Amino acid sequence: MKNQKQVISENDLIVLLNNQTKYQFTNVKMRTIPKMNKTDNPYYEKIEKETEGNFNVGVDYERRVKNNEDKEGLPTTFESEKPKGKHHISKCVLRSDKDSSVHYVMLERFTNLKPKVEFYFEGQTIEKHLFESFIPPITESKKQVQQKKVEVMTPKISNIMEITLNGTRYEIQH
Repeated sequence: MKNQKQVISENDLIVLLNNQTKYQFTNVKMRTIPKMNKTDNPYYEKIEKETEGNFNVGVDYERRVKNNEDKEGLPTTFESEKPKGKHHISKCVLRSDKDSSVHYVMLERFTNLKPKVEFYFEGQTIEKHLFESFIPPITESKKQVQQKKVEVMTPKISNIMEITLNGTRYEIQH
């Protein structure tokens, strides 16, 4: 059966995600502005990153980390902390601490499932190596002691272009 396609608003997406009670795989297409160093950077806030890939939505982060600790024979002592600058309003939706109109979705990404990524500069595709020196290094979580880390990301819902939930492909109208 082919996925149905439906156009919805950001608010409708927030309602859908707030009602997500269990985790499921989802395909997400999003467009974000990557974090970059500002000094002498001609690309600063001019690069857009389009990512499309499979993620997990509705994940219980702390429980996933503890399960991985347990599988590796480690004590299950991990306790998750409040995310910086935001707070959960449901299992997978977060709200900004500073601006209650800004929402995020928590997605678990998988190192073995690489998303398709394209970069754009002033509307044209651009190769990452041209601006890579301005991207700060990614720091790995020091709180997780197990080998197989649980990697989550929280993009703004306003950056989501398309998402598949319960067999329906939603195109988000911004």
